[in-house]
Amino acid sequence: MTGSDRFMDAVSGPHTGQPLVTAGAPALAADAAYIVCHGRGATAQGVINLVKPVTGHGIAVLAPQAERSRWYPRRASAPREANEPWLSSSVDCVGAALEAARAIDIPPERTVIGGFSQGACVAAEFVRRRPTRYGGLAVLSGTLPGSNDELEATMIDGSLEGTPVLVAYGGADPHVDRERIAATCRVFDHAGASVDKRCDPDAGHEVTDDGFDGVGAMLEAVIDS
Repeated sequence: MTGSDRFMDAVSGPHTGQPLVTAGAPALAADAAYIVCHGRGATAQGVINLVKPVTGHGIAVLAPQAERSRWYPRRASAPREANEPWLSSSVDCVGAALEAARAIDIPPERTVIGGFSQGACVAAEFVRRRPTRYGGLAVLSGTLPGSNDELEATMIDGSLEGTPVLVAYGGADPHVDRERIAATCRVFDHAGASVDKRCDPDAGHEVTDDGFDGVGAMLEAVIDS
C-alpha cells in the first residue's frame, strides 16, 4: 500500500475527512498490517518514516492523520469527557484504518495497532473500547487516557484473548507517569492480554530501543503465525 490514497469520510467528529496514509507491502502481497498513530504536532507520514526500520516484507502500514496534528486538545490525564468529541473521533480513525486492512483481507488478529505519545493513547483507547483478539497493541510512551480515578476504575467489557500488549517508555520521560503506566498494564492484563512492560531508565520522551525491538518482534510473530 502506498500514498495517501483514501480519506476517512466515514469518521465522525473533528477528524472526519482526514487522510489515511498507507505504505509498505502492496495489498496483494500483504500478510499483516500495522496501524500506527502519530504523536501530537506530528504527521502520519512522519510516523510511517519513524517505524520504517521495523516494517519489513509483507507488512502493510496504515497511518491515520489527525486534524491539525492533534488527536485531542487536553492532556491524557484529563477526564475522558474533557477530551470529547475528539477522543471518540480519534477512535473512529483507528477503526477506519482497521476496516481498510480488512478490505485487503487482513483480519484483526493479523493487525498490530500502535502509536507514539498521544497516538499511543489513542491506540490504547481504541483497543479498550473495541476488545477482541488483535495481532498486538504497541503503546509507546503513552497510557490509556482518562483521569487517574477513571483509569484505576477501568474495566474492559470483553476479552482481548491473549493479544500481545507492549507498553514501552523511558524512565526519564517527564510526560509519562509510572503509576499511570502500571494502571494501564493492569487494565489490559485483567482483560486477558499478554502484557510486556519495558522501561529504558535513561530514555526520555521517545521511542526507546526496547520499544522498537518489541514492535519488530510483534510484527514478526504475526507474519510467522
